[in-house]
Amino acid sequence: MADEWGSGLRRSESLAGEAAPSYRERPRMLADVRGTSDIEADALRYRMLARHLRTVVFQLDPLGRFTLLGASWNELTGLKTAAVLGTPLVEALHPVDREQISMLLRTLTTRTQDSFRHEVRVLSRAGTCWVELFAQASPASPGEVLGIMTDITERRRALEAVITRERGLAAVVEVQRRLLAHEPEDEPYQNLLEPLSRAAGAGRVYVLEARREERGHLLVTRRAEWCAVGISSLLHRAEQKELPLEELLRSDHALALSVGQPVQFLAAECPSPLREHLEAQQTRAVLLLPLKVHGEVFGFLGFDNCVESRVWEQGTVDLLVGAAGALSLSLEQRTTDALRARTEATLRSTEAGLHLLIEGFPDPVLMHADEQVLYVNPAMVRYLGHEGPDSLVRQPVLAVVRGEDHSAMLRHLTEAREELAARAQEMTLLRQDGQEVVADLVTLGVTFEGRPVMLTFARDFTERKQMQAQLMLSDRMVSMGTQAAGIAHELNNPLSYVIANLEFVHGEMRAGPADAERVAEWREVLGDAREGSERVRQIVRQLKAFSRVDEERREPVDLHQVLDSVAQMANNEVRHRARLVKDYGTLPYIVGNDGKLFQVFLNLVINAAHAIPEGKVDGNEIRIVTREDARGWAVVEVRDSGSGIRPEHLGRIFEPFFTTKPHGVGTGLGLPICHALVRAHGGDISVESTLGKGTTFRVVLPPAEEEAESGSAECVPVSSGAGKRVLIIDDEPSVAAALGRMLEGHRVEIAHGGVQALKLLGSEQGYDLIFCDLMMPERTGMDVFEEIIARQPELAQRFIFMTGGGFTPRSREFIASGKYRVLDKPFDKGDVYRLMLEVLSLGRTAPSAG
Repeated sequence: MADEWGSGLRRSESLAGEAAPSYRERPRMLADVRGTSDIEADALRYRMLARHLRTVVFQLDPLGRFTLLGASWNELTGLKTAAVLGTPLVEALHPVDREQISMLLRTLTTRTQDSFRHEVRVLSRAGTCWVELFAQASPASPGEVLGIMTDITERRRALEAVITRERGLAAVVEVQRRLLAHEPEDEPYQNLLEPLSRAAGAGRVYVLEARREERGHLLVTRRAEWCAVGISSLLHRAEQKELPLEELLRSDHALALSVGQPVQFLAAECPSPLREHLEAQQTRAVLLLPLKVHGEVFGFLGFDNCVESRVWEQGTVDLLVGAAGALSLSLEQRTTDALRARTEATLRSTEAGLHLLIEGFPDPVLMHADEQVLYVNPAMVRYLGHEGPDSLVRQPVLAVVRGEDHSAMLRHLTEAREELAARAQEMTLLRQDGQEVVADLVTLGVTFEGRPVMLTFARDFTERKQMQAQLMLSDRMVSMGTQAAGIAHELNNPLSYVIANLEFVHGEMRAGPADAERVAEWREVLGDAREGSERVRQIVRQLKAFSRVDEERREPVDLHQVLDSVAQMANNEVRHRARLVKDYGTLPYIVGNDGKLFQVFLNLVINAAHAIPEGKVDGNEIRIVTREDARGWAVVEVRDSGSGIRPEHLGRIFEPFFTTKPHGVGTGLGLPICHALVRAHGGDISVESTLGKGTTFRVVLPPAEEEAESGSAECVPVSSGAGKRVLIIDDEPSVAAALGRMLEGHRVEIAHGGVQALKLLGSEQGYDLIFCDLMMPERTGMDVFEEIIARQPELAQRFIFMTGGGFTPRSREFIASGKYRVLDKPFDKGDVYRLMLEVLSLGRTAPSAG
């Protein structure tokens, strides 16, 4: 190392042309060289780290131009990093996102805000990709911006696929309904194109009728068309008549269409004449589906993507192929009398065409009447794991539904039978091997062979269920973050006087007698401290309920208790904006998950608060109204006197990621998750709003089949004369000591942890009660219980488990099983005595140790 430094110094001397430094100057020069070397080394490490990070690191100058760009940019976009340096960041974004990001960057350069985070589309060699863009003003250089881009393309595509699938299925069902409605002969197409556009997400949908001329060339003419707003119509243009389609297409595409196969392609990949033709029409991608009448190609159903150069996913194509097949069957019945006669020979009615459609439908379909299965398509047979349809036909519909969901299924079928709006209902179905699958069901009534029947479409819910769980967790974290300050406020208020009162009593108490007046004062102070502790306990219990959102636990729920918890939790967010009024009526119990319902109503109340500016509390109100409707269902309304929702936004507020809140305030996840949770409970959520006057969200939930019993257990003292022998197992000495003091009059022994407890229980006999903490180091309460009952099974009924909340999967499952007595921390004497009485009332005759 000394040689390296020496050679480095000699090179410096040679370059400078100066004499060698004296021995006094040399140490200072060595320090300068080492300092410079350290800076260069740090810079090198940074560049190497940025080169290998999958996240793109960037730096912008005050004009918003790239001055530094990580090597991951090439991997993300397929574009060279060197070609982008020096160009503005906004030019790398999709045009839709440029204006908003430009505005946000100006807030950083002007130091209006320190940072922002936003999801945007970045232009790439393949089209676009989604990133989460985080940018922060440089603390060292005014005007400069530092940031990172994280690739979220897969997550966005997965979400878009779920939404597209739902939209497509609803649109195809609408197409089939309109086909069965027998439209006028002179307009066989026009009424179908708009729902088909929703299914495909296309800007232009059209029908091309085809004929072959004498020389065999295929000529097509545009007969019907639907265009989105801003997309020009081509219906009446001269060049759209007798168009030689096969001559314009690539040979492989022309061959596929001639044999009745779907074809899709990008405009940029077409031969020159067709490419220029499509670009002039604002068309980026095309999908053509053949329409066949009596086995011959009659024409084509066309879809144009006028927004981006991207073809359709196979699942969407499959849905559209099913719709094209339904249209083909309808066209067969609308041709000449001779063709109609031939059709009637093979398809006795339009309902027979429906049979052919659902036979090839990619999603599972069930046809039933009077709740008996009449027909299942092959996809349903495979989905439920049967070898053939015979084991399903003539069986009750409820035979394929999990027992717990029978009432929800009957309610779903009743709504469809009464011709209410078709909606998806989450349901758990049973496979032949006994496994359960979760599916979304959509049911509608049709006529088949002259009789009314029901068609139920099933769509596997597994992937969407996983995504929904992730979105729920994200929304729950956002809610908790929003409420963190309020929760701290609600805890700090009672804790402040609890601690102050205890310090006062601790300082006042002295050895020796005390006069009655001071004892009375001490009791009053301790009473206030006890009341404050109870407030803290209630807040902790509400947080525990909110933490159980991901559990599938379902039990009778008192909605008024849930709403009281919501009102207390949201108080700090509401109190500076409006008065919170609880207008409670009579409500039935419902069956559900109190944690999930807590999340729903907390979201609605917080949204109501955000619609009202701070100040003028007396002039604004958030009112929670409850009542029972004519059907006996529970109705909860959250009304606010805020700014209201614009009419053009009302139809979108339940869409994922759509929000009307300012940037950085809303995620666009809250209301979609509320919608999903309410629907999972068999209910519905709706909204009414008047701009400038306020908004009302209405949640309707079905009642429990049997009314739950309410009431709290009274504190029943256990006779102290019996002198029961009690073992307390807890690794917290203060908790164990406090519980021991509650059990005055009984013989109490304490084990500080699971290891000590196992030694005591292995050598001692005759404990009447065992209080055991659930979560302890080394040996948990579950470990102690399992080891003891393996040797002394008679002790199983004497355990009472204490817990501050199960935060591991094993402990949550242990508590949720309902097999064990659980004492929730923090507890009071009434809670302890109630469980003790349950154990002692079993009438055991096991002797107590003397």
